[in-house]
Amino acid sequence: MRLTASFLALFCASPALAAPNVLTDIAPIHGLVTEVMGDLGTPQLLLPPEADAHHYALRPSDARALSQSDLVIWVGAGLTPWLTEPLATLSPDAQVLALLGTDGWEKRELHHGEDDHGAHDHGDIDPHAWLSPAVATVWLANIAQSLAEADPENARTYAQNAEAAAARFATLDVEIKAVLADVPDQTLIWPHDAYGYFADSYGLASVGAIAEGDASDPGPAHIAELREMVTDGQVTCVLLDPEINEKWAQVLIEGTPVHTAAIDPIGAGIPQGRGFYRSLMLQMAHALASCR
Repeated sequence: MRLTASFLALFCASPALAAPNVLTDIAPIHGLVTEVMGDLGTPQLLLPPEADAHHYALRPSDARALSQSDLVIWVGAGLTPWLTEPLATLSPDAQVLALLGTDGWEKRELHHGEDDHGAHDHGDIDPHAWLSPAVATVWLANIAQSLAEADPENARTYAQNAEAAAARFATLDVEIKAVLADVPDQTLIWPHDAYGYFADSYGLASVGAIAEGDASDPGPAHIAELREMVTDGQVTCVLLDPEINEKWAQVLIEGTPVHTAAIDPIGAGIPQGRGFYRSLMLQMAHALASCR
């Protein structure tokens, strides 16, 4: 009788609802969504961390992932405008969260120069907002809300996971400030304009960027202007990243004691999963701290 009762309980119990099929665009957003989903599921990542987010050709497997998604969470058209049409055609029934369109955080305006030839057009708003832990914390709540709408049965768990991740991000912010304690006294040249949220968050002194925009090459006049700042002693660190060829940094520092350091806003090489965002931000902070 006990065995029969056990089988009846097993078959009569309501089946656990599977988490929605979630697709994210870039690795930092995948990291944030992973924090919120926790043990309920794992989101898919559309763009490999080493891929160029500005010029990416969708593969058949990517199109399949888009067509099978219940929820797509992406930065928005300001970062990857080429993804707008595939979303409309391949994911017409999916719930979509564009994080750049959310409220509750301060958006940085981009000031386009006259020499922005060949630069990737991000529009008027800087889309690299995940580089601010304060913005990332707001996005955690937005992600939890979207997941709750797609999966009401687990709404409370998503909210709790987001709150726990927000507490970890507050600790992360303190850690980054400690790592960068001596860096604000330095004067930095950034690779391009993608790092404004990070610089603003930690009061980093900047004199400019190698490129006028990401996915673009600097002009000769601009390089000459930066080189003059370096030789005049106004610069103590020149930063480069996967978007900027190392040769430009070497041109700027040649014959000077100025140091260079490599940073990466996407986090290529960092293992995906919970903890990705913390590793990404600390990796950047330590790179800056070492550039002296």
